[in-house]
Amino acid sequence: MSINAVEQCIFDLGNSGRVRKGYSAEPEAFLARYALSDEEKALIREMDVAELFRRGLNPMLLMGFYMGFHGPASMVDYLSKMPTLASTLGTGE
Repeated sequence: MSINAVEQCIFDLGNSGRVRKGYSAEPEAFLARYALSDEEKALIREMDVAELFRRGLNPMLLMGFYMGFHGPASMVDYLSKMPTLASTLGTGE
């Protein structure tokens, strides 16, 4: 995973309505600007924040990305998708 490219893409999408509009209009053209694998592009298109987190992305960065598309009321939905701290430590609780 090219984490730097994924983080830059997620940051850009999370911080600019203009960028989100460009992505929404032409997702493939937008994603082609970044050095992303096909798998990484799919994770971004699917907004798979849980898997992106498991692969090392910062949860606050992911929150901005998710809420940028879904609005502030989506916080509960975002949190429900994220692994718990216990699960990331391997305790499964």
